[in-house]
Amino acid sequence: MEFCEKCGALMLPKRKEGKKPVLKCRECGHEKRIGSSPEYKVEYRVKHSPREKIVVVEGTDNPKDEMSGDERRERRKAILEHFESED
Repeated sequence: MEFCEKCGALMLPKRKEGKKPVLKCRECGHEKRIGSSPEYKVEYRVKHSPREKIVVVEGTDNPKDEMSGDERRERRKAILEHFESED
């Protein structure tokens, strides 16, 4: 990963027809030749852990009532089982 010398933005590899690939700034358009460095690859895949997903729990319980420790454990267990079944 390299950053632009002029503005500090991320530089991405670009390949022009008939020419060697260069690194081009996303913000200002500054270009830099790629020397004998390893080949660059752009990936946009993002993996999320189960803790990063949003869980919506619906129920008829009154939210003002406090849950007992057993109810909390059962709810956590159900949520974790749900995420494990997705993977």
